[in-house]
Amino acid sequence: MATPSPSQLPIAFHQLFELSKLNINPANIGWATVTVSDKFVCVREGPKVLIIDSNNWSRPEIRQIERADATIMHPTKHIFSVRAGNLIQVYQLQPQQKLLGEHTIQEAVEFWKWVDETTIALVTSTAVYHWEVVKGLAPVKFFDRAANLAAHQIINYHGSHDKLYYALVGIARGANGRTVGHTQLYSVAQKGSQPIDAHACAFSRLKRPGQADTVLFSFAQRNEAGNGQLWLIEMGGQHKVPQPIVFPDTNPDDFPLVLVASDARGVLFMLTKEGFFHMYDGLTGKRLMANKVSAEHFFIGGPFEANGGIFGINKTGSVLSLSVNSANMVPYVLNVLRDQPLALSLAQRGDYPGLAPMFQQQFQQFIQQGQYQQAAKLAASSPQGCLRTPATIQLFKSLPATQTSAPLRDYYSVLLDHGKLNEHETMELVQPVILQERKDLIIDWLAKDKLFCTPELGRMVLRLDVESAVTIFKRSGNKEELAKLYAELCQFDQLLAFVKEENFNPNWMALFVSVLNRSPANAAAFARTLIKSPGGPLLDTNAVVDALMERNMVKDTTSLLLDVLENTEEHAALQTKLFEINLKAVPHIANALFENNLFSFYDKQHIAHLCEQVGFYQRALQHYTDIADVRRLLISYGSTMQIEFVVTVFGKFTPEARLELMRELLKNNTNSVPTVAQVGVKFTGPPSANPDPSLFNPHQIIALFEEFQSYEGIFAYLQPIVALFATDKELIFKYIEAASKLGAVKEVETAVRDYEYDPERVREFLKEIRLDNQLPLIRVCDKHGFVSDLAHYLYRNNMTQYLQIYVQQLNPLKTPEVVAALLDENASDESIKELINSVGHLCPVGELVDEVEKRDRLPLLTQWLEARFNDGNKEPATHNALAKILISSGDDRAEPFITNNEYYDPAVVGKYAESHNVSLAFKIYSTRKCSNELVAFTNNNGMFREQARYLVLEQIPELWALVLDNANTHRRSVVDQIIQTVLPEIPKERADLVSATVQAFMHAKLPLELMELLEKIVLNTEGKVWDSQHLQTLLILTAIKADKTKVMDYVVRLDGYDPPSIADMALKYDLPEVAFKIYDKFNVKVKAAEVLVNQIGDLERAKEFAETCNEPAVYSVLASAQLNHNNVSEAIASFLKASDASKYEAVISAAKSSNAFDKLVDYLKMCRQNLQKLSGLKAKEKIESELVYAYAKTNQLSELESFISSNKNTQLQTVGDSCFNEGLFEAARVIFNAIGNWSRLVSCLVKLKNFSAAIEAARKSNHTTSWKEVCRACIENDPPEFRLAQLCGLNLINTAQELDELVHYYEIRGYVKELMALLEAGLTTDTSIALSTTLAILYSKYNLEKLAPHLQLFKKKKLNISKIVNVCVENKQWAEISYLHELDGDFDRAVRVIIEHPEVWKDSKFREVLVKVKSTDRIYDAIKFYLDFAPEHVVELLGVVSNRLDPVKVVQIGQKLDAIYIIQPFLELVQEKNIRELNNVLNELYIQDEDFIRLRESIARFDNFDSIGLAKSLESSQFLEARRVAAHLYRMNKRWKQSVDLSKKDKMYKDSMETIAESKDQGLAEELLRFFIEPEFGVKSPHCFSACLYTCYDLIRPDVVLELAWRHQITDFIFPYLIQTMRDFTTKVNTLHSVAQAQPLPTPGAVPVPGFVMGPNGPVQVGSNGQPGGFLPPPGVLPPGFVMGPNGPVQVGSNGPHGGPPGVGLMPPGQPFGF
Repeated sequence: MATPSPSQLPIAFHQLFELSKLNINPANIGWATVTVSDKFVCVREGPKVLIIDSNNWSRPEIRQIERADATIMHPTKHIFSVRAGNLIQVYQLQPQQKLLGEHTIQEAVEFWKWVDETTIALVTSTAVYHWEVVKGLAPVKFFDRAANLAAHQIINYHGSHDKLYYALVGIARGANGRTVGHTQLYSVAQKGSQPIDAHACAFSRLKRPGQADTVLFSFAQRNEAGNGQLWLIEMGGQHKVPQPIVFPDTNPDDFPLVLVASDARGVLFMLTKEGFFHMYDGLTGKRLMANKVSAEHFFIGGPFEANGGIFGINKTGSVLSLSVNSANMVPYVLNVLRDQPLALSLAQRGDYPGLAPMFQQQFQQFIQQGQYQQAAKLAASSPQGCLRTPATIQLFKSLPATQTSAPLRDYYSVLLDHGKLNEHETMELVQPVILQERKDLIIDWLAKDKLFCTPELGRMVLRLDVESAVTIFKRSGNKEELAKLYAELCQFDQLLAFVKEENFNPNWMALFVSVLNRSPANAAAFARTLIKSPGGPLLDTNAVVDALMERNMVKDTTSLLLDVLENTEEHAALQTKLFEINLKAVPHIANALFENNLFSFYDKQHIAHLCEQVGFYQRALQHYTDIADVRRLLISYGSTMQIEFVVTVFGKFTPEARLELMRELLKNNTNSVPTVAQVGVKFTGPPSANPDPSLFNPHQIIALFEEFQSYEGIFAYLQPIVALFATDKELIFKYIEAASKLGAVKEVETAVRDYEYDPERVREFLKEIRLDNQLPLIRVCDKHGFVSDLAHYLYRNNMTQYLQIYVQQLNPLKTPEVVAALLDENASDESIKELINSVGHLCPVGELVDEVEKRDRLPLLTQWLEARFNDGNKEPATHNALAKILISSGDDRAEPFITNNEYYDPAVVGKYAESHNVSLAFKIYSTRKCSNELVAFTNNNGMFREQARYLVLEQIPELWALVLDNANTHRRSVVDQIIQTVLPEIPKERADLVSATVQAFMHAKLPLELMELLEKIVLNTEGKVWDSQHLQTLLILTAIKADKTKVMDYVVRLDGYDPPSIADMALKYDLPEVAFKIYDKFNVKVKAAEVLVNQIGDLERAKEFAETCNEPAVYSVLASAQLNHNNVSEAIASFLKASDASKYEAVISAAKSSNAFDKLVDYLKMCRQNLQKLSGLKAKEKIESELVYAYAKTNQLSELESFISSNKNTQLQTVGDSCFNEGLFEAARVIFNAIGNWSRLVSCLVKLKNFSAAIEAARKSNHTTSWKEVCRACIENDPPEFRLAQLCGLNLINTAQELDELVHYYEIRGYVKELMALLEAGLTTDTSIALSTTLAILYSKYNLEKLAPHLQLFKKKKLNISKIVNVCVENKQWAEISYLHELDGDFDRAVRVIIEHPEVWKDSKFREVLVKVKSTDRIYDAIKFYLDFAPEHVVELLGVVSNRLDPVKVVQIGQKLDAIYIIQPFLELVQEKNIRELNNVLNELYIQDEDFIRLRESIARFDNFDSIGLAKSLESSQFLEARRVAAHLYRMNKRWKQSVDLSKKDKMYKDSMETIAESKDQGLAEELLRFFIEPEFGVKSPHCFSACLYTCYDLIRPDVVLELAWRHQITDFIFPYLIQTMRDFTTKVNTLHSVAQAQPLPTPGAVPVPGFVMGPNGPVQVGSNGQPGGFLPPPGVLPPGFVMGPNGPVQVGSNGPHGGPPGVGLMPPGQPFGF
């Protein structure tokens, strides 16, 4: 086996992406966090998930997820699945997020994967479930997990294409430490499993011509002995192949990780864990190649749909892909593997190029040997269809058929069995099938996808089967043709669905016209659908309407417009058109449209004229806007119209115009008052602060009617609207006036009752008009308080009966006013009593009593009041009046009445009694508890004792507040009466009255009066009647607030008070001595001590008090006070006496502040002895740690070490930190060394400059911070310790962040040489990307010579290319930047750098890089660069990248840079693509170079150019050859006359003859004959005439030739033509004669031969001459090209009376001309 070079290998290697570029934590790049599908990579990183599309690696979609145990993506769609615990959710992410499915599974899921487009497989510890997410079903148990997969990690799950077989793959650690693999193969049909030893497997299709595909199961294994094997087994078949897998001895732990089968390429791809790639033949399992492709281990992989290969992700996050290099596969197998049969097999199965000559040779051998079946099979399976050409079809057509076989039929049979036909094969096969009308075959082939669909095929099939034609058009991809087809078939829904799905915008108007021409009935529906399209109208409605109306389709047009029009200004013109069409054609439809009021933006003036023309006068009035038109119509036709309609007409005019029109109506027609009133009502605006200027003010209308003195009009106008203007007094008056004039009393009564007006004006008007009924006047006076005036008016005018009506029926409450007026008028008592009695109980008593009392006529009511009293009336006014009568008359019944009666108002009666009887007044107030009135009354009359007694006995809080208020000038008098008189009267059993009185004084805040009251009670020398703890306490508290001088006396004299509350209050009011006295008196020593130290602040006195008491608690109080006063030593002594450790934290803090650590040691020892009194471990730790710190501060290091050795305290770290921060490094060293905190020990040793010991401690710490600290200390030492610093640095450079900091630290101090030495030393043990990248950056900055070797050594996989590039950009190292981009696989940028910096350009290198770029834009940039910088090399460059270029763009670039001539060789090279723009440019170049030979060749070979435009540009050229080319172009485009004229002009007669011969145009041929011989043309060339007869023989009529030859005397020149003509004529006659003799004479009327009719004597050819001896056509039948003349048939174009122009023939007028 030969060793191939890399360029000969049959694989393509792609480094797709680096996950590290997305800043993914390396710890999250692994099996547990990364999942893959055919199109997506999914990475979980904490609460976020990165979804990476393989079409756009650098722009992942980031999703925030609160909790996720696992995530996977759909193989092809943006569907995301997340699993959290047992809950599984599936979301659709695009176009918008939605939940597709959710399920909670009861078992823990160990592995999951999408197995097809709709199903997720869920693998638990016991079974495999299938969940059809899209159908919304719950997961279904598919099969049980096999025992051979117990305790295995499941790594993959596969299914076959027919869903009959599934394989579950797991791995585990074997007995010898190797990774073993086991697979469970499950059969759906057999519902059983088979265990297999395999690490990886794959399903593929096994294809056999003419047979259904079967399942080929491939699996790879490596046993515990280290031997590998690949198996390919046909499921249910005979194919079974084992092949060995070779693993290098250096990789004993390697095993197959991923196996991918490529049906399209016929190969198997395999990746191993340790980075190896294998490729095998997919049928025989033969190894094609194996190579190591990754230095890092792969952990996951799968099929890569973008290139049909395999991809894998390694531990560093590199995403690598390998696929087949099709061009190299066959040469590799032939030349390297030297296996021709395998090459043939692969070429057929994988469609690889390279064997076309071999297949053609074999094909020819089969044909020559007559093995047509074998030849057909070979052609069908030929790679890339190299034998499936039109030539092959023609060859099989030409082969002879036998009784048992037909080569062409057999060839097609093989092709159909093999797969899909190509275009030529499809057209050849379908044409005869269509002729035979075998629709079933077409349908079957389409269902099996056997035909190559093109528009031409669709048009052929359309006449046979519409559905099949639609399918063909769909598959052809020709959207215009398919859209046209849908339209012609009236399948509008399908058409719209198609254009929406394809995002396609056809010529909708053309489609509509097509439908209109073919199916007018469906055109309107089609237009409606397009105009109302959801995305906006697809047709111009105006154009559609015009097209429909051209065909007078009024109904369809109307229906369409009604459906599509909207009532917007945009559709105004169309609305007008709609009405115009219907008014002219079907007026009743127009009227219905008006009735529905659908539109309002049409041209109303135009429509009004049309309405008037058809007699729609009301519609015309609706639309006219000119008042003159309205006036005219109203005058002419107004009598025929309803008032309501006429009213609506006025709405179109301004208020002024309306008013003028109303005035005209009133002037010309007295009966128009109701109409005018109705108009006024319609257009009167409601009352408003901002009235509508378009509406009437009602006063305008009233003024209009007043012009004509029409009270009827005013009343008719105002009656409907008066309620709206209820507050307009003037308008209401006008209404009342009009109604009164018309005698409408009820309306007047309603107005005065409900509306607002000037009451006095209306009252006077009603008095003056003296209506028959006075109710309106009564209403006015009642409503506006004119009752008295009304009563006087009616009494004086003898209309007292209306007073009776008023008080009885309308308003009895006004009876008192009426009675008052009658009393003033001196009416008789009887009439007044009669009036009052007639009202009865409805009369308000109070007002009546008041009115009568004012006039001193109260006895007048006695009888009436007693009657009401006897009736049981409880109304206060009644009883008040009776009480007043009794009191004023001095009746003895007065006192019992006021005592026992509960219905009178005491305030009213009491007030009345004050001026008549004082004792009765007090009795009224006290009995009825009128407290406020009683206080005021007693104050006014000096009755303070009665008031005091009332206060104490009643105990009303509000009354106390009133009397004891500071504003009460009589307060002191009342208080004196309470203290001196009332309290002594209170018996013992009413102690509650005393307490209530005290509370009242307290609430009134009268401390002095309260003290006076309490002293009277508590210190009563006659005996402590009310003595109690509460009162004593209250007395002292009141004294504290009011008179502090008496407090101490009260405290000493009294013993029954509450000591705590009094002491607290004394302290609150700054009486500490009182508080101390109380605590001391009642033996509360601790409180007394607290008062001494806290309130009095006398520590010496407190110390003496403590010594006197000698109590620990008192010492504790004293110690706390001393501590607060910063007497730390004395405080600690007091704490020691009290043995009190409770405030150890405060003592420690104070001791630290005052630096009293010696005393603190003693105190802390005491605290340790009393730890049992302290709660929790925290106190112990605090005390012991502070003791350690005190030892350190007092430099008692031996005691410190001894204490630490026996007491391991968790706070030692904190103490050590404190010591370190305070510079106690030796003490800190002891502590950190004891607790093993090596990092802090490092810091101590660094401070002590013991670097060697610090390095040892750093090794123990093994922490980055420690190494960094020692390293920096060594560098900063004077002199620097670079050797020790390097030892530290080697432990830092393995972390990217620390490496950056270290580099910066060295750089800013100028130690670059030492830094590079450090990094170079680090590369011997660490080859991380960060380290090699950093060193590259340093080389770029400080030692450029080393950069290139460094880059070549490490290349991409160990370098951060982008970071190095940024530095090189700063340093302007363009060559290195380009090389870096090349290493990164970013060839586009590499090229761009060279283009932008041509100083580093090298032609060969540039071309080598350019072929690898991805962006074609970059290639075009390179072309521009070469045209500008190195034009001599541009053609070579174009040749290298020609397969990726769009020649049109190249042409545009050349034209823009005026360098088209430079790239001409390249354009000629690619002209075979026959591109229009390319052909145009080359033709233009040939014209400029006057190279007409090459121009003709270009035109002949490549027809895609603007031939007419080129011809026009050439026909005026000065060069003959250019004009000949123009003529040739006209000839190619069938512009025969232009071509002939141009050739004649240049005397290129041969060209003109050949053009006419090709055109088959008789007229042009005969015209050319005349050109050659007629004198007017100036040629006169009989030779050319004769040559034209020869060249255009079939086109020229013999009669024309004879005529022209005879006229111009050149008969000799036409004899060859005549001889040939006679020969042809004779041959035709003989043929006809033979046909006639061979067949029997038919019956009359029969037609024996096509083209003949039956004459009298037998068949006559249609178009024969009709001369004697010939046959005439049947009567009435004329040959084609003839008309009937006076004397018989005349040929069209002859000179006869019905023929063509004169001069064509020579016969005299009136005679037929023909054969």
